Amino acid sequence: MNFEDIFKENYLYIYNFALKLSCHQDNAEDLTQQTFMTVFEKQNQIRDAKAIRKWLTSICYRHFLMFMRKSGAAEESSIELEEAETAGKIIAQPLPQAEEEVIVADELKNLQNGCFMAMVRKLTLKQRIAFSLVDMFGMNADYVAELLEVSPNTLKGLLFRARMNLDSFFADHCNLIDAKNPCNCTAWIKFRESHEKNKSLMKKTISRLDYKEKDYRFDGKVRAKVNYLYSHMPEAKPSETWFLKVIEIFK
Repeated sequence: MNFEDIFKENYLYIYNFALKLSCHQDNAEDLTQQTFMTVFEKQNQIRDAKAIRKWLTSICYRHFLMFMRKSGAAEESSIELEEAETAGKIIAQPLPQAEEEVIVADELKNLQNGCFMAMVRKLTLKQRIAFSLVDMFGMNADYVAELLEVSPNTLKGLLFRARMNLDSFFADHCNLIDAKNPCNCTAWIKFRESHEKNKSLMKKTISRLDYKEKDYRFDGKVRAKVNYLYSHMPEAKPSETWFLKVIEIFK
């Protein structure tokens, strides 16, 4: 396969992989571009066409880790990983299925997806990677454990903590999870329109999610709805401007 074919057949896959990891469109575009620049430089190393996507994801993942380290993202301590390993040995809860689809109006989906991705950025780095790749991107758990260089049990523990942290936030904030909750996508759209000039009002004040601080207990109904919304995010596309710029670079 030549580079042009590799790019055309895989750029959307890698962009969505990068988007789930970074949870930010601009960062995903940068990571995708960096990935294919590396591929362009090393295309003579391609030996197995069937393994190209695995090779691409490993390149993109390494670029993501470099980006996170430069941005000062904190890694879990060895104690936290030991706790995740222990938790993973006793956690065997399958993901509950939503009793019914969580319907989101088309005009609200971008805002909802943006909000849900923003909260993933509030997880610790390894929780975020585990959750993003397994629950959002649908990757094989064993492969993700290999990427993270942790045991399968540690990965289970990281996933449990990530899910509980997200559930604990959305359980009493998001109107899509419970109609009685205060945060409503329609209200946010109106708020954004009325305060467009004062963007500081839109800044999140939460620095890190921790379900233990709220003494949150597992709720199957909440887990099912949150899982449904994260796992049903549609495939995204990079901006047309980005695509044209990248095409020009590789001409």
